[in-house]
Amino acid sequence: MLARVLCWLVPAVLTGFVVAYQAAVPEPWRDEIATWSAARRSAGEILAMGQHIDGVTVPYYLLAHWSMAVFGNSMLALRIPSMAAMTATAAVTALLARRLWGVRPALLAGLIVAVLPVISRYAQEARGYAFAALFAVLSTLLLVRALEWSRWARWVSYATSLILLGLSHQIALLLLLGHLVTVVATSWRRLLWWGPSVLLGVAAVVPFARLGLGQRGAQLDWLSAANPADLAEIAGTIFLSGVLGGAVCALAALALRNREWWGVLMVLTAVLPVFALYAIDQLITPMFVGRYLIFVVPLLCALAGRGLALLRLPLGLTVVVVLALIGLPLQATIRRTHSAFDYRAAADLIQHTQQLGDAIVYAPRDGWQFTDLAMTYYAGSNLPRDVLLQADELRTESLWATECPDTALCFATVDRVWTLSADSLETGRRAGVTDQLSPPVRAILTSSFDQLMQSRVEGFTIGLFARRPAEPDPQEPSPAYRHWGPGPTQTACCID
Repeated sequence: MLARVLCWLVPAVLTGFVVAYQAAVPEPWRDEIATWSAARRSAGEILAMGQHIDGVTVPYYLLAHWSMAVFGNSMLALRIPSMAAMTATAAVTALLARRLWGVRPALLAGLIVAVLPVISRYAQEARGYAFAALFAVLSTLLLVRALEWSRWARWVSYATSLILLGLSHQIALLLLLGHLVTVVATSWRRLLWWGPSVLLGVAAVVPFARLGLGQRGAQLDWLSAANPADLAEIAGTIFLSGVLGGAVCALAALALRNREWWGVLMVLTAVLPVFALYAIDQLITPMFVGRYLIFVVPLLCALAGRGLALLRLPLGLTVVVVLALIGLPLQATIRRTHSAFDYRAAADLIQHTQQLGDAIVYAPRDGWQFTDLAMTYYAGSNLPRDVLLQADELRTESLWATECPDTALCFATVDRVWTLSADSLETGRRAGVTDQLSPPVRAILTSSFDQLMQSRVEGFTIGLFARRPAEPDPQEPSPAYRHWGPGPTQTACCID
């Protein structure tokens, strides 16, 4: 009895310690900056924003709003729900393996979850991927229970888990392909229970799915279609390491050695979503992104635990330790930063060098780098005046501010201006000091300002410009020819 508890409790505790270690250290990346911007709005403002952008992410943003209200507005506070979700994922993965194969596979499966860098990476991210992983493995466990003994309470539990899965990440509902195969293979009559459960789960997601379809062009415009090489390398992409991804998949394949029926079904459940997403990418719209498939990781870990259980327990534990050691360098890397853009360094440089009355221009303003939001996150109001700001992201009910149409008028009172230009997300091209600026801004800087400095931090090129002193009017008479008092004007002359 104690072993049945320890086989999931030990991995859960270990995972909790691992994902909490230095969770506040990594600087947020652009998606987390978007989460911060959304979470500090009211629930009504989040729903309004969802009408224009990130409609599919609204449920998670509402959770982040609650998390910020309870734990504070730091990035660590926003990451706490994800850390809790990944900790629970380790426990549920072990429970799934225990139900299918016994205590030893359960312990090994949970420990594999605990030591993988990909688990720490998305546990320490303020997005919904950790919840997708949790509810993917939970819904699979609840399906197994319902198939073993069909009672309405078990199917309602399964349907509820599907609702939570879809609200976490809609792409994770591709897991239903494997669930369908599992139901048909075990007892096709259970389709009478499974079908309504799925309809209930999917129906709850439909309102957000409709928003997502309408926003597809803006939401995924940064993606291009995947190629066969991307599909071939997907294990390394998902696991953030080709070695670890290959090792886990190889161990999962060992679960098929004895041709166990549940092993085959779990492999199909983990693999079918990958091929389905690739098909969608090729036929409908590009979306073959590794992190969108994080939800298959715990299923593969459960299978890997079964594969390792074919060895003696000491040898199986040794393999887990080896996996942990292989992942150590990556564990250290993901705890330094999540972003290729050093928002903090840019904010610090501008804060410590600015002068009273300075202005700032962000470029590109409508990009996914969210440069202006990140500067507000790090520096608050202690920044140069946003000279082109017309309406901020709260007023536009989006993640982007709008700029004033009359650039010359906005610059009329500016004597010193900073430019903060972000590198290209699509090509990785390094930004120049002015090449990311709009043509009107670039024209004003070229004609009326002199460049005082140029600096570089990771992801950004920073410039500082000062207004050029006005040149004297050539039509203005020199002092010698000016008439200073009453009487006729005198003309200057020379003495021989």
